[in-house]
Amino acid sequence: MVSVASARPRPTEPSIARKPRRPLGTYVLIAIPAVLAATFLWQIASGLFHTEVATRQAVAVGQVTLEGDPLGSRVDFVLVDRVGQDTTADASVNVRLREPDGTVWQTTRSLAAGDYAPLPDTSLLAGRTGYSVLVPASDWARPPRQGGLATVSVTVTPNDDSPSFSTDAQQRFP
Repeated sequence: MVSVASARPRPTEPSIARKPRRPLGTYVLIAIPAVLAATFLWQIASGLFHTEVATRQAVAVGQVTLEGDPLGSRVDFVLVDRVGQDTTADASVNVRLREPDGTVWQTTRSLAAGDYAPLPDTSLLAGRTGYSVLVPASDWARPPRQGGLATVSVTVTPNDDSPSFSTDAQQRFP
């Protein structure tokens, strides 16, 4: 028996040989480390583009202390910027001191950047740049209780369009 040969046409081969295509996974494996390297470099380089002006703006009252003074009591406070460094502000500052029995002493002052200075060595905040407010003993109807718990509130309203900020602290009368 003789079988009939099938006559299937043979595919013609192009004269230019095709390169084999790379699988998609190869590109993904190359792209992931490239993106990670670019992100790492951006993290390092982006620190060079920030300006000091934005970080030096006061955004919070860092610390408040109530301390004894030969002329009465003294409220010391420090303003800080976004990174926690001491700074100054052209602002209106309201300091309010309230004794537990309800007696309140309050003052509002307009401060310029030059009004802030290193706090005295007798202060708990010695050497830090801040501002001191003296509460004269004559301003109290009766002397504050020694060791009594007081609430000290400091509210700062910057002269520019920045939002105001404040803090409340529980302190003992010296």
